[in-house]
Amino acid sequence: MGGIIILISSLLPILLWAQLTLEILLLILITLFFALLGFIDDYLKLKTNHYRGLSAKTKILIQFIVTLVSMSILKLYSAEGFTKTSLFKGVIIDFGYLYVPFAAFVIVGSANAVNLTDGLDGLAATQVITSFAFLGLIAYITQADMNITLFCIAFIGAILSFLWFNTHPAKIFMGDVGSLSVGAALGLTSVLIKREMLFAVIGIIFVIETLSVIIQISYFKYTKFKYGEGKRVFLMAPIHHHFEKKGWSENVIVMKLWIISIICSVFTITFLL
Repeated sequence: MGGIIILISSLLPILLWAQLTLEILLLILITLFFALLGFIDDYLKLKTNHYRGLSAKTKILIQFIVTLVSMSILKLYSAEGFTKTSLFKGVIIDFGYLYVPFAAFVIVGSANAVNLTDGLDGLAATQVITSFAFLGLIAYITQADMNITLFCIAFIGAILSFLWFNTHPAKIFMGDVGSLSVGAALGLTSVLIKREMLFAVIGIIFVIETLSVIIQISYFKYTKFKYGEGKRVFLMAPIHHHFEKKGWSENVIVMKLWIISIICSVFTITFLL
């Protein structure tokens, strides 16, 4: 329910006030596609016996196929230099033919990272607001595309309204509809403004949450294979649940991680842009 509210309240003003350029249309379509995929996953969890929804492999495969096709189409209609991206302080790298799969990886990775982060009341929402705010600011400062800045502002407004009811104890939730679509929108935004690497710093909490899951699963499988018994690095993954097990309250975890993301974002704008 929360995800649908976010999409309606963000995409409607975008359709009304933003210029429907190829980039904005792609942002809208990718956002809606990931929302649809999230809806199917949520539906399977709630209405059928598939309590886990779509398998992780199936979801990621579908996501990669769609984003690869989308990025390939965008490349065809983009100006020369599409395969170049900015690392920091004017350092440019040209990925060449690898840029399309790289961009797809950023979008899919972002979508699933937000999905993993959406485990505590207000956690994903606060992180997403920060990321959209600073990506939108970068788009404005670099004059990449003012429509992208408007896109970010629309999502900030929508998610702020959502956050009012998502703070602990939450009354509404993002669900896969919200987390996957918003995450994909963030990833694609960073691709369009050519700041994918800076997004990794701005969205540092998304990176940490994802790495904690990868480390936990990998170490468990390794120790089970080697010693016959799986061991864990964290008490629970993603890492916000580790802090819960340590006795931290939800509000403390959310606020401290939000502070970290704001500090990293300010650092990015100040020293890396």
